[in-house]
Amino acid sequence: MCRVLLYVPLHREIPAARASWIAQYAPDTEIDVFIMRWEPHPGKGAYENLDEKSEAARRVAVVGRYDYLFIVEDDVILPTDALARLLSVEASFVVGLYRGRPENWGSKRLSVRIADPDGPQSADDRPLELTDIPANNQIVSCTGIALGCTLIHRSLFECIDWVLGRDYELGKMLLRNSIPLLCHTGVRCGHVTAKGEIIEV
Repeated sequence: MCRVLLYVPLHREIPAARASWIAQYAPDTEIDVFIMRWEPHPGKGAYENLDEKSEAARRVAVVGRYDYLFIVEDDVILPTDALARLLSVEASFVVGLYRGRPENWGSKRLSVRIADPDGPQSADDRPLELTDIPANNQIVSCTGIALGCTLIHRSLFECIDWVLGRDYELGKMLLRNSIPLLCHTGVRCGHVTAKGEIIEV
């Protein structure tokens, strides 16, 4: 039996998102949903509280001897089979796919970046586009990730602390240590904007 702690750093209540977390199912898997209401710094925003909330959740997963920590942001709507698909990759670190909220990201670009060393931009990577996804394989390697739908194996979350709230820093640290950033592009989540619009992939 596999044990998964589904952790949500709650900042605002979105009923459709909550329903999607509760609906998760995977064969031979015990899922505990941990909705973190604690605000270490009351009155500050979601991001200012994220480091301490995520570190507390990581410690709960370690002490509780969970096999996986499944991080889901409070404005992400999961497909019913999100966890089952991510588990099927059998990776230490794998994310799902969603689009950014324009009020935060400035666009609705997808949530992962891929290598593009020969591209026209100054960076050697760029946001993934749907046309980049191979027809015969939904698993892609990434150079950057967002943590809104992230599954992390115990072998990894036991060894990292105080970075689970920092997607860019965590991604770069994993790559430096030769741990691949994988995205299951078949896990396509909705992302709820401040106005309540659901942005689909």
